[in-house]
Amino acid sequence: MSRARPARAGAVLFGSFDAERRWRPDGLASLPQLADPGADRLVARMDEALFAAAEPGDLLITREPVAPALLHAREAAGFTCEHRHAGGPDTAADVEHQLLADPELLGRVADFARLRPYAVLPGTGELAERTGHASGLPGSGTVVRVNGKAWSSRLAARHQLPGAGRIVRSAAELAEAVRSDVERGHPVVLVKDPYGVAGRGTFEVGSERRLTRLAAHLRRQEDRGLRVEFVVQPRYDRVADFSSHLRVDRDGSWHLLGVQHLANSGYRHEMSGPAPRTLTGNLSDPAHPEVLDVVARALAEEGYDGPVCVDSMVLRDGTWVPVVEVNARMSMGGLNLRLDDRVRAHGLRSHLWQEDAAVADGCGVDHFLKMLREEGLLYDGGSAPGVLPLVGGSLTAPRGRLVCAALCPPESYPRLRAAARSAAAAAGISLARPA
Repeated sequence: MSRARPARAGAVLFGSFDAERRWRPDGLASLPQLADPGADRLVARMDEALFAAAEPGDLLITREPVAPALLHAREAAGFTCEHRHAGGPDTAADVEHQLLADPELLGRVADFARLRPYAVLPGTGELAERTGHASGLPGSGTVVRVNGKAWSSRLAARHQLPGAGRIVRSAAELAEAVRSDVERGHPVVLVKDPYGVAGRGTFEVGSERRLTRLAAHLRRQEDRGLRVEFVVQPRYDRVADFSSHLRVDRDGSWHLLGVQHLANSGYRHEMSGPAPRTLTGNLSDPAHPEVLDVVARALAEEGYDGPVCVDSMVLRDGTWVPVVEVNARMSMGGLNLRLDDRVRAHGLRSHLWQEDAAVADGCGVDHFLKMLREEGLLYDGGSAPGVLPLVGGSLTAPRGRLVCAALCPPESYPRLRAAARSAAAAAGISLARPA
């Protein structure tokens, strides 16, 4: 029996940033990719960044403890909320299942009025039921469906939006689709896993030899009974990437939270920051609000309500591709918007970036915070620009990821990021590539 919905205000924030991997249906064929066991460890610590969406009185639950020095830095900067960690012996489990195995923490979750997961996973429904929040979230089946790239491609095609990908369901159909794009003047074609994310699940085809190898790789999986489903799309010559963040209600109404400029490293998010005011105002055929209305209504018809990120791009020839993909969950850009909201009253804007790093033995976020403080770079609230690390657990030897926000006027971002990178190097954190 589920508990009655609590009367107390406040929300519980938690989540697994590898949601796409956990949504991916069994039995799907996969693209060739190098094994990267260290990546899962880094992604598992990204939930520390959810503090950006928390308000005073909320509860943030992370998979692992957050470094005390980082918690102190956040509080000094004005970001306060209660914090707990799930822990648990099964480190491969998502945070929902870690919570389900902790009766004491489940009882604490039930004290709050709302659940705000990063993404709704198959285990989120059981967690909601057991803590009295069953009516507050969309069903996991709906969430899995609308987050697939095949769903967003069908949506774009149905509304005749530029740039809709082609869904293929066999190795032979994939080869035909790639060759068709090449014949239409696109020398490089992208093959996307429907549940790929952060570049893990995007395969570039730029030659007939590479296509032949890919088709053979997929045929071997077909022979083993795996199901082929990919989205094929040209690699466009783009000049601007941006994301639109909205909240969709169950009746299809929606509220635009903001638009973020995007920069990617390869096919992985690198930076989110303020978008120029002229960017979306100049878009037409269809206009930007019309596209968001189409997406919101389609999601509501499927039964989804909650946070949404719509990725778009503008091409060099002036064409805009309104729906590259739809992420029906929280996102890094959405978290940056929350930081931006908090500091705009001080005349600052938030610029969130992440990059790979080599971390020396014995070094980590404590050393980085110390160097930022000594150099006068650590943001401590108010109107003075500064840098605030968002994730501490990803800075562990030998390989890590630096995830920070530069809170400053837009023109100061390049200088402040470069200074933070120098402080990181002094703290034993070597960035993987030049600025």
